[in-house]
Amino acid sequence: MKVSKLLVGLFAGALSFAVYAQQPIVIKFSHVVSADTPKGKAAEMFAKKAGELTKGKVKVEVYANSTLYKDKEEMEALQLGAVQMLAPSLAKFGPLGVKEFEVFDLPFIFSSYDDLRKVTNGAVGKQLMAKLEPKGIRGLGYWDNGFKSFS
Repeated sequence: MKVSKLLVGLFAGALSFAVYAQQPIVIKFSHVVSADTPKGKAAEMFAKKAGELTKGKVKVEVYANSTLYKDKEEMEALQLGAVQMLAPSLAKFGPLGVKEFEVFDLPFIFSSYDDLRKVTNGAVGKQLMAKLEPKGIRGLGYWDNGFKSFS
C-alpha cells in the first residue's frame, strides 16, 4: 500500500514537472514610449525574434507607453522582479548611484554613431554595465535613441 502511494506521488510529481517544463519563460518588457517609436518597434522586434529563435520557449510580453509602470517607477519594478526587461534612458541610472551614465546626456560628446559604438561596445561600455550589477541590474546592451539636436 505504501509503495503504491509513493509511486502515485512520484508519477504525479514527474507529470507536474513535465507540464512545468513545457511552459514558456515569460519576460515582461516594460518601456515608456509608444509602440510606433524606434524604441517601441525595436522592443516588438526583440519579442518576435526571441519567440522565433527559442521556438516558443521564451515569450516576451511588451508593455509600451507606460502601460505597467510610469517612467519613475520602472527601475524599482525591475529591481523587485515585477518586470524582467526595460529600455530606459541612460540618465535613469544616475539616481541609482551610477552617475557615470549621465555622460551620454552631454551634447556633442560623440561626433558620429561609429564613435558612440566604439565606446558602448568597448571597454568603457562594459565597465559601465558592470556598475549596474551591485544594483541588481544586468545590462544587456545599449540602444541609442538618436543624437540630441539644439537650435
